[in-house]
Amino acid sequence: MDRPIYRILHLVFALGLAHALFLLGQEGVRAYELARERARLEEALRQAEARVARLEAEVKAAKDPAYLEALVRRLGFVRQEEILRRR
Repeated sequence: MDRPIYRILHLVFALGLAHALFLLGQEGVRAYELARERARLEEALRQAEARVARLEAEVKAAKDPAYLEALVRRLGFVRQEEILRRR
């Protein structure tokens, strides 16, 4: 076992093992970063869906004449004593 070829083979084996461990660690880091990115994107999706729901509620409310009248009065386009007619 003291022949020089065995030393070279042990060195190659050790280098291969170190390389395999490095690649395994690199994949672990990549998986962790992808999980964080997925969580961030899912949160952004939830926020976007909530915003869409709010906007759909606004659109639905905008179709209500009573809501529109209250809105234009609140914005000051129509005074309290004025009568608002829809065209």
